[in-house]
Amino acid sequence: MGEGSKRLKNGILAIADQIVVSAGTFLSTMLICRNCSDADFGVFSLAWTIIAFLRTIQERMIASPFLAFTFRPAFNRTSFRGSTLAHQAVFSTASTVMVLIAAVAVRVLGFDGGHFLFGLSLGLALWSTLGRDQMRYVSFTDFAILRLLILDVVVVLSQLIGLVVLIRMDVFSLSVANLVLSFGCLLPIAAWLWMTRSTYVIDNKAVVQDWHHNWSYARWLVVARVFGIAPVVVIPWLIFSFEGDAGTGVFGACTSLVGVSLMFVQGANNVFQPRTMLELQKNGIRGLLTAIGESTGVICAGLICISTVFFFFGNNLLVILGTQYVGFGFLTFLLSVSTLVISISTMLSNGLAALKKSKDFFWGEVSYCVVSIVSALVLIPSQGLNGAAYAMILGGLAVTIVTAVRLADGVHNYAAESSTNEETDSLMPCEREQT
Repeated sequence: MGEGSKRLKNGILAIADQIVVSAGTFLSTMLICRNCSDADFGVFSLAWTIIAFLRTIQERMIASPFLAFTFRPAFNRTSFRGSTLAHQAVFSTASTVMVLIAAVAVRVLGFDGGHFLFGLSLGLALWSTLGRDQMRYVSFTDFAILRLLILDVVVVLSQLIGLVVLIRMDVFSLSVANLVLSFGCLLPIAAWLWMTRSTYVIDNKAVVQDWHHNWSYARWLVVARVFGIAPVVVIPWLIFSFEGDAGTGVFGACTSLVGVSLMFVQGANNVFQPRTMLELQKNGIRGLLTAIGESTGVICAGLICISTVFFFFGNNLLVILGTQYVGFGFLTFLLSVSTLVISISTMLSNGLAALKKSKDFFWGEVSYCVVSIVSALVLIPSQGLNGAAYAMILGGLAVTIVTAVRLADGVHNYAAESSTNEETDSLMPCEREQT
């Protein structure tokens, strides 16, 4: 099979996998949304912002270094893969313990047992969700997408069947729903670890050494992402402050529907991100820019179509989540536009990652954080939920502009360094010593 055919096959499989994952997320959210009040769903949405934050930190701290270095000869070893799995296991366990401690603290402070049980179930859901994310990161890096697609189908079916059974048996609650979402991931994760057991070895010495190496690369990514994810976490809480539980629930429902946009972005990026890294290694700056251009073009074309659908049919689509959400179609359109703008910066940031310019992520993420949150504080009181979406669009424009500037600077410096190295290599040995 030729290179173009392989690329097309991987792209189709990646989109198919993301369709499965996003459809599972949307359908499970729909089932939960339709079987609890707006206020309860608002609490559920707020709680899962914590999981979203930790998932992003894991991606920057563990998955990004793995992706950045795994194609390099010195890191194409089973011990490096084993180190990545060990780092993820430690992070997910520590994160889960923190959530469980918070649940106990809630109980000690006098809240009812329902809040305590919800906190415990959230911790278990966090652990399995982080494990599934790691499975997906490594599988996409290996381009083992067909196997991942099968495992994700198992996850989604398990979760949806479990939720339907809960509802039919009239024993549904948010705590039990979290447990179903958690247990649906466990068997596929175990199966993946067994099927890939020949590709990794846990070497305690390498685990420590690789951690120091990866952290020196990832620390700026993590710091930057803390700022970048802050609006996603903070804005729902601002909505809660100004609009209450019901407003938070509406915003969460509309965000879930707009997950269709994220489905497309994540599916495409699962292919374009490793390809961008590989193109720089194989074809230099020309290959890098080609990959970025293609990925940006594909993302823009797809998301413009999706946003157009939301503009005309947003209210009709919201009926799926419940008739109480009809009238918020324009909000879904605005949220889809924010996804479009931010996604462009994601494609550009793949170039920064390939160039190992992890520090340059910082300024883009900071600009997104400051512009989004400040705008939200101004716009939510006057514009309501639409104001929150406007704020996210403004933040997306800021991060895209800053990231584009940093990428242009990185490309210029890389080209200059490559030119200098070529001139040095062309010199005779005695001339090179004098240089």
